[in-house]
Amino acid sequence: MPNYTLYYFNGRGRAEILRMMFAAANVKYMDKRFEFNEWDKYRKDMPSMCVPVLEMDGGNKMPETMAIARYLAREFGFYGKSNMDMMRCDYIADCFYEIMHDYMRYYHWKNGRFRFNMEGSGSGSGMNSPTGSSGDNNSNFDTYLQWRFMNTCSRVLPFLERSLEMQNGGKSFFMGDQMMWCDMMCYCALEGPFMENQSMLSKFPKLMALRTRIAGHPKISGYLKSRTNTNW
Repeated sequence: MPNYTLYYFNGRGRAEILRMMFAAANVKYMDKRFEFNEWDKYRKDMPSMCVPVLEMDGGNKMPETMAIARYLAREFGFYGKSNMDMMRCDYIADCFYEIMHDYMRYYHWKNGRFRFNMEGSGSGSGMNSPTGSSGDNNSNFDTYLQWRFMNTCSRVLPFLERSLEMQNGGKSFFMGDQMMWCDMMCYCALEGPFMENQSMLSKFPKLMALRTRIAGHPKISGYLKSRTNTNW
């Protein structure tokens, strides 16, 4: 087993699925966290100048959340046995990642971490707001990001609820009796949004129950109790 170091900000964010997989597999790793004001010290050493990044023996650094997650899923046995199983895990996890991605953009923007002056940028790539007007200022971009996140949830969550029901009426996990990485994505991707709005899953009882089962998993419950508490 190689030695692992995971680089990410001091938050759950896009790295929490990776931390949870390490916990579920009972595999040790170094959880290298840093604050936003420390990012410039690490940026140039990251392959694509973004995090999370997983470093392995020999200094090999792997970027991108989903690429790392798929690698760990194969290594730790959270991916299924057949190509069809893997494809099902992939599309379920990717759907949850859509929600995570849009939520993270909206969360950090509204909290002022990634704000910039959108007026007069000269980029020629103005983004349309939900009303169809040009999103050429911060206020419109706030509205756009919130709309995009909510639209993604309304599009993806019903599909995921139906996908879960396909296995034992939704009473177990997405792939059957064994927890896979797509199940852990359900917990991690929805954690931040659910903390802000606990009614978001009121129409999706199967997904709500799945999150409860994941939190009660022996390896996961211990991790959730001992992990570093952060706002996001």
